[in-house]
Amino acid sequence: MSRHLSSQTSAFRFRRAADFTALRLGRAVLGYLALMIGIITLAPFRFQLTPAHGLTDIWNWTDLVMNVLMFVPFGYVYQLTRPRGAPPDWPRVVVLGAAISGTIELLQLFSPTRYTSLFDLATNTAGAALGAWLFARVATRVRDEDAVQSFALELPLMGLVYLLIPLCWLVGLGSEGELRRWLVLPIAAVAGGIIGTVHAAYMTPRRINNRVWLIGVVIGWVLVALVPGTRGDLPLMAAGGTLTLGIALLRSIATGRAVARDGAQRFELPTLRLLLPLFAIYLALSSLWPITEVGADWQWTLALTPPGVELSQPLVYRALEHVAAFTLVGYISAEFYGRDARSFTSSLPRLLAWTASVSFLLQLGRGLHHDMGTSLALFVLTQLAAVYGSWMYVLQRAHVQALVERRALLRQLTLRG
Repeated sequence: MSRHLSSQTSAFRFRRAADFTALRLGRAVLGYLALMIGIITLAPFRFQLTPAHGLTDIWNWTDLVMNVLMFVPFGYVYQLTRPRGAPPDWPRVVVLGAAISGTIELLQLFSPTRYTSLFDLATNTAGAALGAWLFARVATRVRDEDAVQSFALELPLMGLVYLLIPLCWLVGLGSEGELRRWLVLPIAAVAGGIIGTVHAAYMTPRRINNRVWLIGVVIGWVLVALVPGTRGDLPLMAAGGTLTLGIALLRSIATGRAVARDGAQRFELPTLRLLLPLFAIYLALSSLWPITEVGADWQWTLALTPPGVELSQPLVYRALEHVAAFTLVGYISAEFYGRDARSFTSSLPRLLAWTASVSFLLQLGRGLHHDMGTSLALFVLTQLAAVYGSWMYVLQRAHVQALVERRALLRQLTLRG
């Protein structure tokens, strides 16, 4: 009897540990998304002490679609903070979406370049609720006792797919000309490669024996990431969606064959090595765009822009995009160099040495750009973003470890029973 109670106590302890790690991970990702949305909707941060205007009732269908899609990740990720198997907490999801959107709308009252709208508040809140509903549907489809292998959205590799979403938004917002928007394509290719690998390597074959799940996830990612990121550019949207799905299918086929040939194995690092050149190409091009503005005179500044260059809204978005990209650099660096470290602090010096080197080289190149210049402020911000990205990876890894421990204990209890 005492042994049975001890087993139940251990199972409860591991279940609570996994729920706690999910809560920490979800809050970290939610905080990141909230920060991105806040900066996107409040840039270029010009405020006054009194309201600049009243409420507006002007809206269009583009606003409706963008408002809903950009808040879908909030509700989706919020459900990650809930205990595994728990139904959506609709009141809290609605309150969360309304609180974030309401805070933004309130601040926009004091910005001469922004407008406050109850329509935005309603559609943002609806987007958060839609995200929670989608999560519940996905969780129901892939539920299995093998928590890590069947629930692919809890894998560290999938964390990059989440972080790529706001990066796509910022590419679209920071692109005044149509040509720069095409930088979303390498980002889409990276996302497709990860989703395809995860589908073939970690989804339980007996439960998902076709590619319907893969196509559904790709379509969902394209809608949430590329529709805002392309700013309604239909040819670019079609190209990005086709590229994402095509690469996802190819990676799924190749990974499936590798599993059949070599058996179960870890695919995180091989996948990153394959996709990292695409991300490096994006990072280099976005940092120096447009290349035609690169000259021979090197300049530097403590601020975000050189003296005489106004910090316009597009430049703010491009600076934020550069910082957001280093959140992924930090996350990827932790995957390569910090996965076996016992603590976050022990791996941090090595991670910072790598991310600082990448940022320093890009800053040297930006110093030759007429509208940019080497920026000490931007360098510091990239390192802060890299630390945050590394920390999110550590939280993701801790959550997976807790799930593995819970899975092993449940199997032991099943065998004893």
